[in-house]
Amino acid sequence: MKRFLSLFLVIVLSMSVLVGCQQNKEDVDVNNEGEEVVNEVKDEERILRLDGDNLGYPSVYTVSPKGRGYLLTSFIFDTLTWKDENGIVPMLAKEWKVSEDNKVWTFTLVENAKFTDGEPVTAEDVKFSFDYIQDHPYQWVSLNMVDKVEVIDDYTVEITLKDVYAPFITDVAGNVPIMPKHIWEDVEEPEKFDTEEAVIGSGPLMLEKYEEDTGVYVFIANKDYFLGEPVIDKLILSPNSNSKEALEKGEIDGAQQIKYGEAMQIKEEGKFNVIEGPGFWVARLYLNYDEPVFNVKEFRQAMYYAINREELVEKATKNSGVPGNSGHIHPDSEWYYEGVKEYDYDPDKAKELLDECNITDSDGDGIREFEGKPLKFELLTSEDRVNDAEMIKAYLEAIGIELEIKSLDSKSLDALIKEGKFTLAINGHGSFGGDPVLLARFVSQEGLTGFTPEITTQGGKNWVNAEFDRIFVEQLTETDRDKRYELVSQLQEIIAEELPTLTLYYRKITFAYNQDKFDGWFFTKDGVALAVPTIQNKLVFIKGTWVDK
Repeated sequence: MKRFLSLFLVIVLSMSVLVGCQQNKEDVDVNNEGEEVVNEVKDEERILRLDGDNLGYPSVYTVSPKGRGYLLTSFIFDTLTWKDENGIVPMLAKEWKVSEDNKVWTFTLVENAKFTDGEPVTAEDVKFSFDYIQDHPYQWVSLNMVDKVEVIDDYTVEITLKDVYAPFITDVAGNVPIMPKHIWEDVEEPEKFDTEEAVIGSGPLMLEKYEEDTGVYVFIANKDYFLGEPVIDKLILSPNSNSKEALEKGEIDGAQQIKYGEAMQIKEEGKFNVIEGPGFWVARLYLNYDEPVFNVKEFRQAMYYAINREELVEKATKNSGVPGNSGHIHPDSEWYYEGVKEYDYDPDKAKELLDECNITDSDGDGIREFEGKPLKFELLTSEDRVNDAEMIKAYLEAIGIELEIKSLDSKSLDALIKEGKFTLAINGHGSFGGDPVLLARFVSQEGLTGFTPEITTQGGKNWVNAEFDRIFVEQLTETDRDKRYELVSQLQEIIAEELPTLTLYYRKITFAYNQDKFDGWFFTKDGVALAVPTIQNKLVFIKGTWVDK
């Protein structure tokens, strides 16, 4: 009998194992009508691997101030509004309204959003985040225009502005990370706050691990995310030396650091899908107006005529860019004005302008002089844009301006430009494609008013134009879209005429990915935050499709 019972138990256990194995594929429930319902269950973790950069700890104040750093924090921290492929969408705020005078914004929050420690996201957290950022300035947003933030009830918050601010819904509501009050209220030095508590947010992903030495990030799904459980279980970002090779070997599923030419090759071969979008990152030639000759408008115009921007894009960037226009705003932006004065490549015109200004080569050595001083300048550039510098050197020396190139690491270059310790410099930054608030980069210190955003990277050191300052402030308070466009067009005309800096080119962005693993990637219209163009929008982790053929 015992032997029979033992055999029976073995059979039962074996059947249980078999059933269990089968139920890894299907889970059977019984509905209210007594019918069996089959639910699919994941066989294994859905792990998505992308290339990446080491951008520091991904909390609000500790991550790199670059656009890619902002995107990392956006995975963790939500904002009141956001953007998808079509434009502005609700996020933590399900709806909003504005007063007749356009100064009071009332946001109604969703009631099912939680921070990843389980605490609900409430109006108190919104008020706290705005107040905290006013007291602790944050790289990605200025709140100078905010007068006060008031809690109406648990899920309603009212934000009163000092004056009308046209880009508020995108530049502010879509940009301020909502941080948990119960964690951050006692943090006095946010730039040093890098504990596990610092990355508790309400976003679709949570930080599982960050390797400071290697730059590897491991994010896991926030399964209680208010917009729905992410379609992936884990996201791994890791730096690598060759993104194309890593993608082809299956080491990563998507390559955002891939070279443009390689992406186009992959696209042509049909191995992987490739998304291409306008990159609002712009390369510019900076001028220090402490150098007397740079204050001569015709001299700046002559320099621009002398630079073959199309050839620069073709040879220096390997066709991975779009030639810059004189008004600075990207031609794919809805704010771009086609009527701006342009400077097609014309070295003869450049020489003619210089001659008219009496900037000539008096001693026949091939170098022009201004006020008796030869036009010899140091040109600073980053190590990855030496090719750009070499071509600029050739263009300008062809019209009698001698340059000596000095290459630096990007951090050192940024610091010298910010401090005004340069004569000429090639550098780049993002943003000339989203809201024209970014034209604040050309506003003089005198023109910075109480609510005007404080953006430190000016168009050129010590360039001042009172008319530009006036119109810039006026367009910030104009809520009529057509009227605002007219004002922004006037700003572009001033920039095109005065050329405070010389726009060289805009960089294209590409993303190659394995469509047989995960699909649904999209380019975000006008970029997120301060016009950060991205194909890695966090909404893809909710809206995308896990394929894994």
